[in-house]
Amino acid sequence: MKISPNVVEQNTNVDYTLTLKNTSNIESIEVLSRGDFYHKDTLNYTIHNSTISFTYQMPHLGEFVVKVNFTYKESKLVSLYCLDKTMIKLRPLKGDLHMHSVYSDGRATPFAMVMASLDAGMDFLSVTDHDSYEGSLNAIAKVKENNIDILVLAGEEVSVGGKKDMSVSQGNGHILSIHANASIEDQRKDTLKYEKELQVIVKNLKKENIDKNIDPNHYAKNIWVINKIKEAKGISILAHPNWIYRDGKYHLHQAFYKEMLKSSHLDGVEAFGEEKVKEHNNMTHLTALQTKNKHKYIAPFANSDAHDSDHEIGDRFTIVFVKEKSDSGVIKAMQNGLCCAVCKRENYEHQFIGKDELAQYVYFLIKEYYPKHTALKSRLAKLYIDQLINGESFEKKINRIRQRLEEYTNSFYGIEN
Repeated sequence: MKISPNVVEQNTNVDYTLTLKNTSNIESIEVLSRGDFYHKDTLNYTIHNSTISFTYQMPHLGEFVVKVNFTYKESKLVSLYCLDKTMIKLRPLKGDLHMHSVYSDGRATPFAMVMASLDAGMDFLSVTDHDSYEGSLNAIAKVKENNIDILVLAGEEVSVGGKKDMSVSQGNGHILSIHANASIEDQRKDTLKYEKELQVIVKNLKKENIDKNIDPNHYAKNIWVINKIKEAKGISILAHPNWIYRDGKYHLHQAFYKEMLKSSHLDGVEAFGEEKVKEHNNMTHLTALQTKNKHKYIAPFANSDAHDSDHEIGDRFTIVFVKEKSDSGVIKAMQNGLCCAVCKRENYEHQFIGKDELAQYVYFLIKEYYPKHTALKSRLAKLYIDQLINGESFEKKINRIRQRLEEYTNSFYGIEN
């Protein structure tokens, strides 16, 4: 049983088409809100061949169900979603903003990471090599050169304590720089300027009411990185804040973590990252969600932290809601906190971290929209790879899959092609 559209605007008359193989013996059709326990209406409808048509205005936000009752067999259900007038204009994009290539400690080329991400259903990604912008720039160039249908944002995983301490990090941890217009590591090469800027930050920190257990001289490095990312028009995301490394200590000093969540200009935090220690994720997102930043909402992110093209890509990702499918559209969505972190658990279940209304909507999309979307993206990736390997143009087939993706999304949202 199929229905269109699948996503509608609240308090708006919508014309639905419901397709069934057998429309005989229908007793009634009802609509029920999953959020409002007491909401249930019986619908007036018409049948033409195998298509049922009806008009309905949904008064409640959230998921609702159209239930077809039969005289002699079990009822059939189809789920839909109702959004407000702002969210109905936005479209979901699926992405991964933390992965590595041979430009740092990864085991595949940046372009291989791009194609693996597309195969996993991603709409956007960033290659974030340790203290290097080159991998992401290589990925962007290769995507443009080969006309691959995926958004690639410039990226870098900054070792806050310094490049030589990439893993140990001296307790400063790592921060992802996404879509900045310059490498953050490159700006530390002028050591004299770097030290002077740190001292200015230290003076300001001593005037602020930060945690008294924090050494401003050490913590200033974290603020410097966040400030530099902001100056470069990028997005700063705190990476794996509860990662335990080597000597059994947290890679990031936990007082720094909590202070950044409270008082820095950080844009986001990885609620789900590579699960080197499986227990750490719940603590990560609980800490992030319970801490109120004085500047803005800290958005949750889920990333693979993949180090190879077959390493956990697709197990963790972030859904953002954009006005347009573009680099700037993705950045604006992240800046506005229109993000939901998703982690795929065992037995194909998922965990969602985000604002309630976004997490509930993403739960619906994972069930209803993304299975076909991911299958089409995977098919697209295979066609691109075949084309590159064989040196033969598959342009017609590629364009057909891209068209099917667009038609599928338009149908899902009730947009005429």
